[in-house]
Amino acid sequence: MFHQHFLSATGTDLGPLDSGERVLWQGHCAVAEYGFDEASSLPRWTLPEETAVLVTDRRVRFSHAGETTQSSGELFWLWPQHLRVQPGNRETGRNATVTQIQLVCTGPGTSFPALVFAGGDVTKVSDADRLANLLRQAIARFRVENADEIGVPAPQARMLSRLVIGPEFSNYQGGEGQTVTLLGAVPVPAPEPEYFSPPVSSVPVSATPISATPVSDSRGYVERPGLAADALRAEQAIRAEQDSRHAEPDLASRAASLAARVANLVSAAPEENGQSTNLSAYLSAPPSDEYR
Repeated sequence: MFHQHFLSATGTDLGPLDSGERVLWQGHCAVAEYGFDEASSLPRWTLPEETAVLVTDRRVRFSHAGETTQSSGELFWLWPQHLRVQPGNRETGRNATVTQIQLVCTGPGTSFPALVFAGGDVTKVSDADRLANLLRQAIARFRVENADEIGVPAPQARMLSRLVIGPEFSNYQGGEGQTVTLLGAVPVPAPEPEYFSPPVSSVPVSATPISATPVSDSRGYVERPGLAADALRAEQAIRAEQDSRHAEPDLASRAASLAARVANLVSAAPEENGQSTNLSAYLSAPPSDEYR
């Protein structure tokens, strides 16, 4: 069973951006992957608040240089099916939860892998709202402009075009949060088998970071390795799933339940001597029973 979808194999260099790819946002925050189809799931992997995040008009990329290795990954705008802002609560210490941005996708089988951003430059609810608005617009615009290539039907393309304008995310600390469904999502492909092979060697910290400078002369994502197969799969996947969308689990409820268990990401409680913690340090609090 595949468990990771967005983190590249150890030592992978994502390289420069494609020709014509535009940078929309750059910052730092903690990044993690969850399985929203798994009740009370633990993170599949985590990266700390110092992780560099780059949002373009085609994808989100992230990279973090640890003491001995470089970790990186990406999520293309083909994949997100739900975009949610989950504000943190008003508690302090171990009962506190942090504000999150959650990109929930459809994975192989009945899985729902999700990429979660929290802390760093999206610590404040207002910061998360602004970034989520940018993500919503970028994903919707990408699918409208490439509707023919990825098999988005005309009615869905018209609905997506409205998301370029709104609705705006507008949340507050301790609030219920907001979710937007993104039509035309392509299922996340299962990682290649070699993805789970033990790393041959570690990449030094000085490895080249992700670059915002285009150097290739490709025509965009359709010529990027591996994405041609995604586009081909899209036409079949979109049509096959149109009639079954209403049978999906309540992802907003699951997202809220997950958020209620996230504690001490941005700053530790006084008893922890002021040390900042990573995403891997939370989930010590029990999940909430319901989404209100």
